Amino acid sequence: MKSKLILALAISLGVFSSCDNDNTKIEFDGAGDIYVRCQKIEGVVNYAPVIFAYSNMYMSSATLAHSDEDSPVITLEKESDNATTFFSLPTTQDYSATDVKNGTYNFILTSTDSEVLYVADKLLEVRISPLEISKFEYTEEEHKLDLEWGTVENRDVYHVKIATKIDGIVVYRSARLNNNELTITPESDGWERNYAMKAGTTYTVSVSAYKFENSTTQQGAHINQESVEYREIEW
Repeated sequence: MKSKLILALAISLGVFSSCDNDNTKIEFDGAGDIYVRCQKIEGVVNYAPVIFAYSNMYMSSATLAHSDEDSPVITLEKESDNATTFFSLPTTQDYSATDVKNGTYNFILTSTDSEVLYVADKLLEVRISPLEISKFEYTEEEHKLDLEWGTVENRDVYHVKIATKIDGIVVYRSARLNNNELTITPESDGWERNYAMKAGTTYTVSVSAYKFENSTTQQGAHINQESVEYREIEW
């Protein structure tokens, strides 16, 4: 299941769709986030948009468009049948040496009860450099991974994930990191205990640096940029 498990940064907007003891109807609420994912591909810095929409009730649809009248409307994909999260995640073909357009993006969220909510997110001009891994040593017998990476100036946090594929099921996630190195073993904190690692299976390791829209508000709906490098291990 694709979901925003980066840094466990998903925002909490309340319960889904019930009434309290006073029969008070819960107000449809939500948020949208568009941010830039940046990585070096064959030595060239490439960019792609990552888009999420969240709500506190099940949604039937979510779309967004840049405030520029000439910009196309993007329809987001729902996470599951009963979805409070919709998203658009980049494929290899979506990356470009041209940066993502800054400015205000307007979201339209529609609940399964046909309520409509208009929210906006602003992609800021600030950018951080691509993250580059300098040490990647994996010992298959011990399932031990030693990582080091170069400093990304002006980032807010670093974060490491292991997943079934890029943007796939996350099986390991680190804490928010400030230093430039990490050793992961089967005894490390951060493993998804409900997932059994499969011998001979290839997993994707991502090392990311994040820049938030506001460094004092480091939530999943306030990311401005992720700089990332991916590597693979075989369990």
